[in-house]
Amino acid sequence: MADELNTIQGHMTQIPATVLHLLGEAVPETIPSPIGEISNIGIERVVFVILDNFGLFEIVVHQPEFMINNLESIILLETENPYAMAVMQQIVYGDLERRDFNLFEYLRSRNKSAVMIGREDDIKLFAGGTENIKSSGDMTTWIQASKILNKRDLIWLNFQDFEALYQRSIMFKREPPENLIQRLIHRTDKWLLGMFKQSRNNTVFIILGNHGRKKIDMNLTGKYAEWRKASLPIAIICRK
Repeated sequence: MADELNTIQGHMTQIPATVLHLLGEAVPETIPSPIGEISNIGIERVVFVILDNFGLFEIVVHQPEFMINNLESIILLETENPYAMAVMQQIVYGDLERRDFNLFEYLRSRNKSAVMIGREDDIKLFAGGTENIKSSGDMTTWIQASKILNKRDLIWLNFQDFEALYQRSIMFKREPPENLIQRLIHRTDKWLLGMFKQSRNNTVFIILGNHGRKKIDMNLTGKYAEWRKASLPIAIICRK
C-alpha cells in the first residue's frame, strides 16, 4: 500500500446518493449529496459488499490481496453509529432516523434492476419489495451472487461470518483466534477476486467495512498517519 493512495472523506449517509451517482441516476434533494471525487464515467453496474467488523486494521495487518491490488481509492466514513443495523439504515435510507427514501425502491422507480442477498431479517427491514435472495451463510451469498453477476444494475451482498465470529467470541468472553480471522478475510478476498474477474468491464465494486476491531498502534507514515482510528468505517472502491 503506497503513501500516494487516494483517500476521500465522506459520511455514511452519503452512500445511497453515491450509488445513484455511479449508476448515472438523479439524486433526490431529500438525501445527502454524493461523496465527491468519485467518477461515474462509463459505469454500468455496481456490486455493493458489506463486511461487518472489518476496517483499516484488518487491511493493514492481514493484507487482503484483491482489495489492496485493485482498489482505486478508500473512503473514510464518518458516522454517529458504526454498528450493523444503524449502518444498514444509513446506506439504504440516507439517514439514521428518517425512512422517506429507500435506495432499492428509488432504483426500481427509475427502471434500474437491483437484488439484495442477505439475512431474512435484513431483507424484511430494508429491501423495500425489491428482488431478494435469502442467505443463511457466506458460501450461499457468494454462490448466489456469482449466478447473477452482470445481470443486475445493483447487487447488494452482506457477508455475515465476520459478525458471527465476533458474536461467538463475546459469548465465550475471549478474542477470536487471529489465524481464524485471517483465514476468513483471505477466503472472502478470494471470492471477491473471482467475482471481479467474472464481472464485465464498467463495473464498480464498493466494499464497505462498518468498523474495525481495534485501534492501530503502528508507526505509519504519509497519509496513513492521518488515519487516527482503525475502527473508522471505510469503503474501498474497485473499478473494472
